[in-house]
Amino acid sequence: MTTYAIGSVNGCYQSLLNLLEKIQFDLENDSLWFAGNLINKGPESLAVLRFVKGLGKKAVTVLGDQELHLLRLAEGFIPSEANDRLAEILNAPDRDELLKWVRQRPLIHHNTKLNFTLVHAGIPAEWSFSQALTFAYEVESVLSSGNYKLLLENLEPDQSRWHAKLRGWKRLRFIVNAYTLMKYCNQQGKLDFISHGSICTQAKDLAPWYRLPDRLTAHLNIIFADDADFQDDSFQGIYPLPTQANLSALTLVTSPELISVTRVEQTLEGTDR
Repeated sequence: MTTYAIGSVNGCYQSLLNLLEKIQFDLENDSLWFAGNLINKGPESLAVLRFVKGLGKKAVTVLGDQELHLLRLAEGFIPSEANDRLAEILNAPDRDELLKWVRQRPLIHHNTKLNFTLVHAGIPAEWSFSQALTFAYEVESVLSSGNYKLLLENLEPDQSRWHAKLRGWKRLRFIVNAYTLMKYCNQQGKLDFISHGSICTQAKDLAPWYRLPDRLTAHLNIIFADDADFQDDSFQGIYPLPTQANLSALTLVTSPELISVTRVEQTLEGTDR
């Protein structure tokens, strides 16, 4: 029995199938963790969404920014962007069932037995593990409730700094932005929503979120989708899943192994929000 963590699939269904074949995924005995961004950019988002949903309890999926983009688009809160490839989902006969499944996904998943924690983007340095779980639940409970549309309407990547006195939509916006968009931060922990790419190309005052000093979750083994393409050296307890040219799976064992396939569909347009 093996559990594998997989990075941003981004609608590349054939690449996902190729990866599962390479790791010899056994539906009866193995499990999959998906680090969000199952959809968009690639040509087969609907197929990916149906496949992962169909895995039931054999798969864990956390929310990424692309899933939230889909939910906001479906409710008419934002217009479709030029490189969106989500129309097939929005026009599908099982659209409502799929959208409900998406908004009921968590922002963070932790398995004590495996000793790994899964998020899409990261966890702010000033949050303890207990706070990370509590704050994620604040958002998850709203998304799963009848008030979810109000949250979707008020989500914007404009809340970049955390402080304990944040309340209302500003508080929930920061929690969402941290879990789904966080890549680089300044030394005070302020999120940078623009910078991406190799750490060698960044301004001196920016660092990947996991390199900030005194990070309170430094004791955790954290897996995330490396949508920023940090190209960083290995860092203790940090397991980025490459998402650019390759689709990768990490074996969740004492000595994790990263297994990758080249993406079949060369259609990953643009950069992440």
